[in-house]
Amino acid sequence: KLGNSLGIQVHAWLNSYILWSSKYEPEDPQHLYHTHKEWTEADANLKMDSQIKLAQPKSPQWEGVYLSPIHPDVNPYLLSVYSEIINEYDVEGIHLDYIRFQDEMYGYNQFGMKEFENIYNISPRDIIRGIISTNYGWEQNFVDSMKIAWKKFRQDAVSQLVKDIYLNIYNSGKDITLSAAVKPNLIEAKNRWNQNWSDWIQRGYINFAVPMNYYNDIRDFNNAMNCL
Repeated sequence: KLGNSLGIQVHAWLNSYILWSSKYEPEDPQHLYHTHKEWTEADANLKMDSQIKLAQPKSPQWEGVYLSPIHPDVNPYLLSVYSEIINEYDVEGIHLDYIRFQDEMYGYNQFGMKEFENIYNISPRDIIRGIISTNYGWEQNFVDSMKIAWKKFRQDAVSQLVKDIYLNIYNSGKDITLSAAVKPNLIEAKNRWNQNWSDWIQRGYINFAVPMNYYNDIRDFNNAMNCL
Protein backbone atom coordinates (compact mmCIF):
# COMPACT_ATOMS: atom_id res chain seq x y z
CA LYS A 1 0.00 0.00 0.00
CA LEU A 2 2.81 2.43 0.84
CA GLY A 3 4.51 1.69 -2.47
CA ASN A 4 1.29 2.36 -4.37
CA SER A 5 0.79 5.66 -2.56
CA LEU A 6 4.27 6.73 -3.69
CA GLY A 7 3.72 5.58 -7.26
CA ILE A 8 6.07 2.60 -6.83
CA GLN A 9 5.31 -0.87 -8.11
CA VAL A 10 6.19 -3.66 -5.69
CA HIS A 11 7.60 -6.83 -7.24
CA ALA A 12 8.31 -9.76 -4.92
CA TRP A 13 11.84 -11.03 -5.62
CA LEU A 14 11.92 -14.77 -4.98
CA ASN A 15 14.74 -17.27 -5.06
CA SER A 16 13.47 -20.39 -6.76
CA TYR A 17 15.67 -23.48 -6.60
CA ILE A 18 18.58 -22.23 -4.52
CA LEU A 19 17.90 -23.21 -0.93
CA TRP A 20 20.89 -22.16 1.16
CA SER A 21 24.26 -20.50 0.54
CA SER A 22 25.75 -19.80 3.97
CA LYS A 23 28.73 -21.73 5.36
CA TYR A 24 26.60 -22.44 8.42
CA GLU A 25 23.51 -24.61 8.54
CA PRO A 26 20.10 -22.94 9.06
CA GLU A 27 19.26 -22.50 12.73
CA ASP A 28 15.57 -23.18 12.19
CA PRO A 29 15.01 -26.96 12.55
CA GLN A 30 11.95 -26.61 10.28
CA HIS A 31 14.01 -25.26 7.40
CA LEU A 32 13.79 -27.42 4.27
CA TYR A 33 17.52 -28.00 4.49
CA HIS A 34 16.82 -30.08 7.61
CA THR A 35 13.37 -31.49 6.93
CA HIS A 36 13.68 -32.51 3.27
CA LYS A 37 17.26 -33.39 2.49
CA GLU A 38 15.99 -35.81 -0.15
CA TRP A 39 14.73 -32.80 -2.13
CA THR A 40 18.21 -31.39 -2.70
CA GLU A 41 20.14 -31.53 -5.93
CA ALA A 42 22.68 -34.21 -6.80
CA ASP A 43 25.60 -34.16 -9.21
CA ALA A 44 26.56 -36.76 -11.81
CA ASN A 45 28.41 -38.72 -9.11
CA LEU A 46 25.16 -38.87 -7.10
CA LYS A 47 26.53 -36.63 -4.32
CA MET A 48 23.64 -34.66 -2.94
CA ASP A 49 23.92 -31.01 -1.93
CA SER A 50 22.64 -31.97 1.52
CA GLN A 51 25.82 -34.04 1.97
CA ILE A 52 28.14 -31.09 1.38
CA LYS A 53 30.01 -29.82 4.44
CA LEU A 54 29.06 -26.17 4.31
CA ALA A 55 31.99 -24.90 6.39
CA GLN A 56 34.59 -26.34 4.04
CA PRO A 57 35.92 -24.33 1.06
CA LYS A 58 34.27 -25.10 -2.24
CA SER A 59 34.92 -24.18 -5.85
CA PRO A 60 34.33 -20.53 -6.84
CA GLN A 61 31.52 -21.71 -9.14
CA TRP A 62 29.55 -23.33 -6.31
CA GLU A 63 26.54 -21.15 -5.52
CA GLY A 64 24.95 -23.06 -2.67
CA VAL A 65 22.55 -25.87 -1.86
CA TYR A 66 19.86 -26.29 -4.51
CA LEU A 67 16.52 -27.99 -4.56
CA SER A 68 16.19 -30.51 -7.37
CA PRO A 69 13.76 -29.35 -10.08
CA ILE A 70 13.11 -32.97 -11.08
CA HIS A 71 12.17 -34.24 -7.61
CA PRO A 72 8.39 -34.81 -7.82
CA ASP A 73 7.66 -32.87 -4.61
CA VAL A 74 9.80 -29.78 -5.19
CA ASN A 75 7.79 -27.90 -7.81
CA PRO A 76 4.44 -28.44 -6.04
CA TYR A 77 5.94 -27.07 -2.83
CA LEU A 78 7.42 -24.00 -4.53
CA LEU A 79 4.17 -23.39 -6.37
CA SER A 80 2.29 -23.42 -3.06
CA VAL A 81 4.59 -20.67 -1.77
CA TYR A 82 4.17 -18.55 -4.88
CA SER A 83 0.42 -19.13 -4.88
CA GLU A 84 0.19 -17.76 -1.36
CA ILE A 85 1.92 -14.58 -2.50
CA ILE A 86 -0.33 -14.32 -5.54
CA ASN A 87 -3.53 -14.82 -3.60
CA GLU A 88 -2.77 -13.22 -0.24
CA TYR A 89 -0.50 -10.26 -0.97
CA ASP A 90 -0.96 -7.02 -2.84
CA VAL A 91 1.99 -7.03 -5.25
CA GLU A 92 2.35 -5.78 -8.81
CA GLY A 93 4.89 -8.37 -9.82
CA ILE A 94 6.79 -11.56 -9.03
CA HIS A 95 10.43 -11.85 -10.04
CA LEU A 96 11.98 -15.32 -10.20
CA ASP A 97 15.68 -15.68 -9.49
CA TYR A 98 17.71 -18.90 -9.66
CA ILE A 99 14.99 -20.39 -11.83
CA ARG A 100 17.45 -22.91 -13.26
CA PHE A 101 19.85 -25.71 -12.42
CA GLN A 102 23.12 -24.79 -10.71
CA ASP A 103 25.19 -26.10 -13.63
CA GLU A 104 25.35 -28.79 -16.25
CA MET A 105 26.85 -31.46 -13.97
CA TYR A 106 23.74 -31.40 -11.77
CA GLY A 107 20.31 -32.96 -12.21
CA TYR A 108 20.80 -36.45 -10.77
CA ASN A 109 18.50 -36.51 -7.77
CA GLN A 110 17.67 -40.21 -7.37
CA PHE A 111 13.94 -39.64 -6.91
CA GLY A 112 13.81 -37.41 -9.99
CA MET A 113 15.75 -39.92 -12.06
CA LYS A 114 13.25 -42.58 -11.02
CA GLU A 115 10.49 -40.42 -12.51
CA PHE A 116 12.34 -40.44 -15.84
CA GLU A 117 12.96 -44.18 -15.61
CA ASN A 118 9.27 -44.81 -14.98
CA ILE A 119 8.48 -43.07 -18.27
CA TYR A 120 11.21 -44.44 -20.52
CA ASN A 121 12.36 -47.61 -18.72
CA ILE A 122 15.90 -46.24 -19.04
CA SER A 123 18.11 -45.02 -16.21
CA PRO A 124 19.64 -41.56 -16.75
CA ARG A 125 22.77 -42.89 -15.06
CA ASP A 126 23.11 -45.45 -17.84
CA ILE A 127 22.84 -42.64 -20.37
CA ILE A 128 25.62 -40.56 -18.83
CA ARG A 129 27.83 -43.62 -18.19
CA GLY A 130 27.65 -44.59 -21.85
CA ILE A 131 25.81 -47.84 -21.26
CA ILE A 132 23.01 -46.66 -23.52
CA SER A 133 25.21 -46.71 -26.60
CA THR A 134 25.82 -48.65 -29.78
CA ASN A 135 28.65 -50.48 -27.97
CA TYR A 136 25.98 -52.29 -25.98
CA GLY A 137 23.71 -53.07 -28.90
CA TRP A 138 21.46 -50.02 -28.92
CA GLU A 139 20.52 -48.38 -32.21
CA GLN A 140 22.08 -44.94 -32.71
CA ASN A 141 18.68 -43.34 -33.21
CA PHE A 142 17.54 -44.70 -29.85
CA VAL A 143 20.72 -43.53 -28.11
CA ASP A 144 20.29 -40.04 -29.52
CA SER A 145 16.61 -39.94 -28.64
CA MET A 146 17.31 -40.92 -25.00
CA LYS A 147 19.95 -38.23 -24.63
CA ILE A 148 17.52 -35.67 -25.99
CA ALA A 149 14.71 -36.98 -23.78
CA TRP A 150 16.86 -36.77 -20.63
CA LYS A 151 17.92 -33.21 -21.45
CA LYS A 152 14.35 -32.18 -22.22
CA PHE A 153 13.09 -33.85 -19.02
CA ARG A 154 15.26 -31.51 -16.96
CA GLN A 155 14.46 -28.43 -19.02
CA ASP A 156 10.74 -29.18 -18.83
CA ALA A 157 10.88 -29.47 -15.04
CA VAL A 158 11.98 -25.84 -14.74
CA SER A 159 9.63 -24.65 -17.47
CA GLN A 160 6.69 -26.41 -15.84
CA LEU A 161 7.13 -24.40 -12.65
CA VAL A 162 7.21 -21.15 -14.63
CA LYS A 163 4.11 -22.20 -16.56
CA ASP A 164 2.23 -23.16 -13.39
CA ILE A 165 3.06 -19.83 -11.72
CA TYR A 166 1.81 -18.04 -14.84
CA LEU A 167 -1.43 -20.06 -14.79
CA ASN A 168 -1.98 -19.29 -11.11
CA ILE A 169 -1.58 -15.59 -11.80
CA TYR A 170 -3.95 -15.84 -14.76
CA ASN A 171 -6.57 -17.75 -12.79
CA SER A 172 -6.35 -15.29 -9.90
CA GLY A 173 -7.60 -12.52 -12.18
CA LYS A 174 -4.95 -10.20 -10.78
CA ASP A 175 -2.73 -7.93 -12.85
CA ILE A 176 0.60 -9.33 -11.66
CA THR A 177 3.71 -9.13 -13.83
CA LEU A 178 5.88 -12.25 -13.93
CA SER A 179 9.57 -11.83 -14.73
CA ALA A 180 12.75 -13.89 -14.40
CA ALA A 181 16.48 -13.36 -13.99
CA VAL A 182 18.13 -15.38 -16.74
CA LYS A 183 21.50 -16.33 -18.13
CA PRO A 184 22.13 -13.91 -21.03
CA ASN A 185 23.00 -16.35 -23.82
CA LEU A 186 19.83 -18.13 -24.96
CA ILE A 187 21.60 -21.26 -26.19
CA GLU A 188 23.89 -21.63 -23.20
CA ALA A 189 21.03 -20.94 -20.79
CA LYS A 190 19.04 -23.78 -22.32
CA ASN A 191 21.83 -26.32 -22.76
CA ARG A 192 23.94 -25.67 -19.66
CA TRP A 193 21.46 -24.48 -17.04
CA ASN A 194 18.27 -26.05 -18.46
CA GLN A 195 16.74 -22.58 -18.49
CA ASN A 196 14.70 -22.34 -21.70
CA TRP A 197 13.70 -18.73 -21.16
CA SER A 198 13.23 -17.88 -24.84
CA ASP A 199 10.37 -20.40 -24.85
CA TRP A 200 8.89 -18.80 -21.72
CA ILE A 201 8.71 -15.48 -23.54
CA GLN A 202 7.36 -16.95 -26.77
CA ARG A 203 4.61 -18.77 -24.89
CA GLY A 204 3.77 -15.71 -22.83
CA TYR A 205 4.58 -17.31 -19.49
CA ILE A 206 6.73 -14.35 -18.40
CA ASN A 207 6.27 -10.68 -19.21
CA PHE A 208 9.98 -9.95 -19.44
CA ALA A 209 13.40 -11.41 -18.70
CA VAL A 210 16.36 -9.73 -17.03
CA PRO A 211 19.60 -11.12 -18.57
CA MET A 212 22.32 -11.42 -15.94
CA ASN A 213 25.11 -9.98 -18.07
CA TYR A 214 27.75 -8.80 -15.61
CA TYR A 215 30.77 -8.53 -17.89
CA ASN A 216 32.82 -5.34 -17.62
CA ASP A 217 34.43 -5.63 -21.04
CA ILE A 218 32.06 -4.52 -23.81
CA ARG A 219 33.21 -7.31 -26.13
CA ASP A 220 32.44 -9.99 -23.54
CA PHE A 221 29.13 -8.27 -22.82
CA ASN A 222 28.14 -8.28 -26.49
CA ASN A 223 29.31 -11.87 -27.00
CA ALA A 224 27.09 -13.01 -24.15
CA MET A 225 24.10 -11.43 -25.87
CA ASN A 226 24.95 -12.28 -29.48
CA CYS A 227 22.18 -14.83 -29.84
CA LEU A 228 19.40 -12.33 -29.15
